Amino acid sequence: MRKLILSMNTTLDGIASDELNWMKVDTDQTWDSLFEMLSTVDLLLLGGGMWNDYRDYWSEVLGKTEFNKNEIRYAQFAEKTRHLVFSSTLQETCWKNAAMVTGDLKQIIQQIKLDNGKDIQIVGGVQFASSVINTGLVDEYRIMLNPVVLGKGKSLYSNLLSGLSLECFKVERMDNGVVILSYRQISHTSKSNEPLT
Repeated sequence: MRKLILSMNTTLDGIASDELNWMKVDTDQTWDSLFEMLSTVDLLLLGGGMWNDYRDYWSEVLGKTEFNKNEIRYAQFAEKTRHLVFSSTLQETCWKNAAMVTGDLKQIIQQIKLDNGKDIQIVGGVQFASSVINTGLVDEYRIMLNPVVLGKGKSLYSNLLSGLSLECFKVERMDNGVVILSYRQISHTSKSNEPLT
């Protein structure tokens, strides 16, 4: 079965707002860590709320030398990698390797994980990522913890329907102050800590 990876930037207080001016500037080290993870990925999942900005930005990066080498490398990866965009409002993706998806999120992701292929990365946005967490199907969490506290904003965890039991298997300290914490999901638990049936 394919592994489903959630890779998200958050603040120390769990904020993962789509407004990203709080994020530390990426360095070669943070990009290297991302590309290491992406080497096992052949499918990207996004919510419709962030799709247009994502598509427009990485389309602009392609073929332009004023962007840095890591952005160009990611744009080239994105161009050749399949994307599924989950939206009930958007009509088309306007990207050759992207398709719109509607329907029951849990059923769709269960089927995707059973298909042949490599790992799957959840790109975002925040609402979509929270919805996928609630399916109970995320296998691995890669949380890029920025040394920032906002006190308010969209939390990655505020809409959870159940608790999570996780095991940390990797810690990476980046030269920009970010700490990347990688967890395996052990189980979902209810708010009362009783196992879900």
